Amino acid sequence: MTRRGKNQSPLRDRPAWSAVVLRILIVFSPLTAVGITWVAAQRTVPAVAALVGLLALACAARPNSHLGVLVVTTVSVQWLAIVDRHTTPWSVAAAAALIVFHAAQAASTVAPSTTAWTSAMKRRWTRRTLLLVGASAGTWALVTFFDARQFGANTILLTASLLALAAGALWARNGATS
Repeated sequence: MTRRGKNQSPLRDRPAWSAVVLRILIVFSPLTAVGITWVAAQRTVPAVAALVGLLALACAARPNSHLGVLVVTTVSVQWLAIVDRHTTPWSVAAAAALIVFHAAQAASTVAPSTTAWTSAMKRRWTRRTLLLVGASAGTWALVTFFDARQFGANTILLTASLLALAAGALWARNGATS
């Protein structure tokens, strides 16, 4: 057995509170998205919840893995398969839950789990997450607006949409969300 020196503490390797909160969000936010999907569809698929739960636990254990893609894909495919009215306001709630999942998983990879987050880090990640939730709500509002008008195929509208997406991607790429 080795003896501990004066400066060695058994608590030193414990995860910081911020890392614990992020891991909790990684597990529960995709399960929330599954629950919202069930509410929107008014029916359940328990096997999907079990699969998403297992994948989310794996993501919490290894947040820098690519398993998050499977979580988002599974929830999205379930949404498309069982929700009849895709423009329901529940889609914003499901998107928000997946945004929280993605942000928590990404945020948990920026610092070791034993490192406490500074206030600046918390503000930055909260701002980014809320920006994406707001953009999702705005996108839902536009989709609902155009869906209600039942526009046919419109080349000008498609071009404007693609230009807006490209402008948003360039804006985000140039660090405007930092």
